[in-house]
Amino acid sequence: MTKRELRTIFAERRRSLTAAEVAVQSQAIARHFFSFFAIENLKAVHTYLPLRRQNEVDTFPIIYTIQEKYLQNQVVIPRALPETGEMEHYQWLPDMKLQLNQWSILEPDPTCNLQYAVSGIDLVIIPLLAFDRNGYRVGYGKGFYDRFLAKCRPNVIKVGLSMFDPILKIDDLNAFDIRMDFCITPTQVWQW
Repeated sequence: MTKRELRTIFAERRRSLTAAEVAVQSQAIARHFFSFFAIENLKAVHTYLPLRRQNEVDTFPIIYTIQEKYLQNQVVIPRALPETGEMEHYQWLPDMKLQLNQWSILEPDPTCNLQYAVSGIDLVIIPLLAFDRNGYRVGYGKGFYDRFLAKCRPNVIKVGLSMFDPILKIDDLNAFDIRMDFCITPTQVWQW
């Protein structure tokens, strides 16, 4: 199937989940994340803030666990720049000021938060709608993460989070698609 077809199908599958199902599955994904990765060996973990209205995997269990148990680690969150298709990155702080962007995504307020250099990021948690058995993902179609990942260090760990198991293959991959290293579902960790 094409990315467009997969976006439609998996957006609908996520919409059919209840808030309780999203919470339970997000907790299971967070448990897999911490049991699989040696977080104490990483300096900075980059993650998205979830779009709750679209039933995205909730990353706050990961953020809060890092804050509480891995004090030497930094959490970094993105801010989209729609005019360029790029992202800026900011150090997460418990009391940081957030604002809604044009897509109603929570982002750091750039006037009062600390930017973080892409070169300092060790692991990136990537949002997605679907992924395939080869490690490629279907995002929302704007290319923000593919452009961002292309600027990361070659050894940055790329981790997708998904409520669903992979499909066999995405039919319309292109040269700009960047393969994930791992994808975590509620039942397992996929690795490439």
